[in-house]
Order: sequence, then C-alpha cells, then structure tokens
Amino acid sequence: MFVFPSLTDTFGLVLLEALACGTPVAAFDVTGPRDVLADADGNVGCVGPDLRAAALAALQADRSACRAHAERFSWRACAEAFLSHLVPLGGHGP
Repeated sequence: MFVFPSLTDTFGLVLLEALACGTPVAAFDVTGPRDVLADADGNVGCVGPDLRAAALAALQADRSACRAHAERFSWRACAEAFLSHLVPLGGHGP
C-alpha cells in the first residue's frame, strides 16, 4: 500500500505511479487524490478525513484493479480530456 499524507497536492501523479504498479493507495480526501480515485468504486484504495481509516480500508483493494484504473490516465486520455474542455472564443474560429 502507498499512503499519501499530503493535504496540498494538486493532482497526485505519485498515486497513479503506485496504482500502475498494482499498489493500492490511501490518502486524505482532498483535490488530487479525490480526482485520481474518482469512479474507482473503492477497489483501488481509499480517501477520507482519517488517514488511518483510509489505510485500513485500502487493505481490501484489488491489485489488478489498481493497474487497470491507472491505465485510464494515459497521456492520450489526458490530452483528450483537455481538448474536450476547450471552448472557441467568440468571433475567432470557424
């Protein structure tokens, strides 16, 4: 298990690195860890206000699900998500 004690990380790349290795994660419920573990249904780790409780819950994680979840954050997937949020400026474009 990877325990991430930060309250200020903006994305949590180290969480994805741990998950890519099949390692479950536990973290505080803050931006970054919350974003990385969103839609994971609790089977790759746990976030919460009590890091000890999150770590104990993360012991139940499925290691193969960790790897699969991390693969959702490929460079292609990140670029596609970014592009999907772009909005043309009025009067400047086709």
